[in-house]
Amino acid sequence: MDTVFEDLLAKALRNRVSDVHFRHENGHFIVEMRTINGIVRLPEADYDHLFNYLQYLAHLDPTSSAMQSGGFTYYYRGSYYDFRLATISSVQKCDGVLRILNCHNGLSLSQLTYDPTVQKLFGELLKQRSGLVVFSGLTGCGKTTTMYSLLADLPHKSIYSLEDPIEVVQENIIQLAINEKQGMDYEQAIKQILRHNPDVLMIGEIRDEKAARMSIRAALTGTLVLTSLHAGSATMAISRLLDLGVKANDLAEVTLMIFNQRLVKLKRQKQYTGIYDYLNNREVRNYLSGQLVENHMQAKIEEAISQEIIDGKWLYG
Repeated sequence: MDTVFEDLLAKALRNRVSDVHFRHENGHFIVEMRTINGIVRLPEADYDHLFNYLQYLAHLDPTSSAMQSGGFTYYYRGSYYDFRLATISSVQKCDGVLRILNCHNGLSLSQLTYDPTVQKLFGELLKQRSGLVVFSGLTGCGKTTTMYSLLADLPHKSIYSLEDPIEVVQENIIQLAINEKQGMDYEQAIKQILRHNPDVLMIGEIRDEKAARMSIRAALTGTLVLTSLHAGSATMAISRLLDLGVKANDLAEVTLMIFNQRLVKLKRQKQYTGIYDYLNNREVRNYLSGQLVENHMQAKIEEAISQEIIDGKWLYG
């Protein structure tokens, strides 16, 4: 099975793919990857036995009908790669997603976005000593990649991350995973982290009231906090935080920037880039006071297409 797995891994690394999907079709597994050219189905191979092998490596129970996840490390061509396998079962079948946690070391600011204004803005934000920076967008738009890439530019800072689960292994970050069964929820974890006086805290994603409240608390105590949120626009991200119980006064005080991003393909190039709309502290305050604040994502996309920077056929997230 090592040969089949390494062939799959080579294809994933060559295409800078982080997620490999195992899906049942006609009684057998097929494997798909999302690449720069969209969803690609791999040629047929012994994926049934490979999936069982991966479950063994990840210490999962192949007889269980419950949703499961586990991880393992694999040595390949001189490097150690970390993986997480998540499975979901129904009466008829079991599908899974294999995530490569350290398939790349982040992107430079110029790779994150073609927009020099946003590149400069990222650089300025990384110099801040405290405050809240929120990256919003839909699933698959690159929020996590953006945060990890920015943190890779801070080699001499004390950086902690709190994630559920850890999505990318990065050496310059002390990474902690939420484990509520062992009492490691957002509240307890952030309390412990703050005792170590971090320069930067990354909270993987705000999904509930507890994570939202503790993100604000960490920023109020003098830490630079980067986090992500599922929202369709920058203004929707503000509304989402308010719905999760964040006080408007606290949000106005600590917010440095709220971004919204889309993942797009550069025209005539085989690589993605990001388009970022954003609201600064003044605009956030205006929105919270009831003033009209506009989102500019659609205008940015249309401008990039008209200038032939991006390919309008390939818009993600």
